[in-house]
Amino acid sequence: MGKNEKFLKKFENFVLKHQLIKKDDKIMVGFSGGADSTSLLLALWHLKSQYNFSILAVHINYNLRGNDSLKDEEFVKKFCFDRNISLVIKSIKMKSKKNLENNAREIRFNYFNKLVKSYKVTKIALGHNISDHAETMIFRMFRGAGYAGIKGITPKSGILMHPLISFTRQEITDFLEEENIQWREDVSNKNNNFTRNKIRNELLPWIKENLNSKVIEKIYLTGSIFSETDEILRDLARRKIFTSRLKHSKYDFSYSLNILRKVKPVIRFYIYKEIFGLITGSEKDFYHYNFEEIESIIFSSGSKKISLPNNVNVLKEYNDLIFIKKDILEKVDVNNHRKISTLRNRLTFEDNRIIMKKLKKIDHKHNLYEDKSTIYIDLDKSSFPIVVRHRQPGDKFYPLGMEHPKKIKDFFIDEKVPKFERDKVLIFCDKNKIIWVAGLRVDNRVAITSKTNNILKIKIEKISFKKARAAERIKKRK
Repeated sequence: MGKNEKFLKKFENFVLKHQLIKKDDKIMVGFSGGADSTSLLLALWHLKSQYNFSILAVHINYNLRGNDSLKDEEFVKKFCFDRNISLVIKSIKMKSKKNLENNAREIRFNYFNKLVKSYKVTKIALGHNISDHAETMIFRMFRGAGYAGIKGITPKSGILMHPLISFTRQEITDFLEEENIQWREDVSNKNNNFTRNKIRNELLPWIKENLNSKVIEKIYLTGSIFSETDEILRDLARRKIFTSRLKHSKYDFSYSLNILRKVKPVIRFYIYKEIFGLITGSEKDFYHYNFEEIESIIFSSGSKKISLPNNVNVLKEYNDLIFIKKDILEKVDVNNHRKISTLRNRLTFEDNRIIMKKLKKIDHKHNLYEDKSTIYIDLDKSSFPIVVRHRQPGDKFYPLGMEHPKKIKDFFIDEKVPKFERDKVLIFCDKNKIIWVAGLRVDNRVAITSKTNNILKIKIEKISFKKARAAERIKKRK
C-alpha cells in the first residue's frame, strides 16, 4: 500500500470514527494553497463520490505578500479547475497590520459565515494538523483557558470539522509528493513575531530536543483526555442548570446562590460558561478570569454587579445570581405614563398590552389573585381616569390584606424585587391612590368583596416592540 493509499485510508477512518460527514453534506473547505489545506481538499475530493457530498473551496487573498499572494491565488484556481471543484475567491486589503493574526481570523470567519448562509453549507472543513493542535493547547494553557480551552482543537465543533487533526506534517507532505502535487509555502509562518510561530518554531523544537522527542503526539493524547473530561464536566453543568434554574429567557438567567455555593468550583465554571453561551450565542469569549470575577461576588454580602464581554452583566441580588444582557438593564423613562380616561378594551403602554373588561359576576371558587398578571377590582371603589406609570419617590399603598400603608420601596425590598427590575414595574393609580402594583399586589382598598356590584378586570401582557409597531401600522391602514 502506497503512502497516498495509507493516508486516504487513515483519513477515511478518522472521518467515519468521528462522524464528520454524512450523505448530501455541502462542505466548505478553507483553501490557502498550503500543504495542509491542499491535502485536505484533495482527500475530500477522493471521497466525495463514494460518500455523496459536495465541495466548495474558499480562498481568501489577504494581499500581504505581494507577488507571492497572487501566485497562491493562481495555484488555487488551477488546482480546483483541474478537478472540477467549485471555488470562491475573496480578495481583501488589510487596513492595519496590528493584531494581524486575530484580524485575519475574524475576517475569514465572518466571510465563511456569509457563505454558509448563501450557499447553504452544512460543514466547514479546516486543515489543522497535529502540530497545530499542540500549539493551540500550549497557547490556550498560557491564557488560563481551563479544560474547555486546553483540550485543543477537536475533530468537530458545531459545523466546523478538522479531519487532519491526527496527521503529522510529514504524513501530509508525503501524501502530496506521492500524488505529485507541489503546494505553496507561506514564508510568514517563519516570522516569530507571532506568538503561535514562536511556539511552533522555537518552543516545541526545544522540547523535542531536550525533554521529549514525541511531545506533539503526547500533547495530542492529553488533549483527547481533556476533551473527554470537558464533555463530562459540561454535561454535569447542564444538568445542574436545567434542574435547578429559577427562571430564564433569551436575555436573562437567574440561579439560586444556595445551590451554586454547594457545587464544586470547577462545575460552577462550566455553569457560568454555559449560561454565558446561552445568552450570547457563543462561549468563546468567556475565560477563567471572568469566572474568578463572578466567584468574587457569590460569597460577598450585599448587591453586586460585574461586566462580562459581549454586553453581559452578572448581578448578585438577594440570594440569586442573575446573568442578563446589558440592554435589558437600560433604565426606563420613569416619567413616562399613560392616562386612561374611560374604559378601554385594549391599549398599549411601552412594551405591555393592557386589556380591560367590566364584569358583573365572577367565579369565587378560585383564587382571584393567583394569576399575577391579572387583577379584579371593585370599580365602585375606584374611578377613571386611571394612570399607568412607574414608581415615584414616596409612593405608598395598602397591600392586599393589610390595613396600614406601606412604602413601595419597602414593599419591593420585602418581595425581593431585584433593583434593576423595580423601575420597570407598572403602577396603576386612580386620582387619589395606587390601585395595583402590577404583577405583585392589588391595593386592599379596591379589593372585591361579597358586596361588590361592578368589577373591573385588568390584564397585562408583554409584547415586543416589533409586534407593537406592526399593530400600529395595520391600524393606520384601516
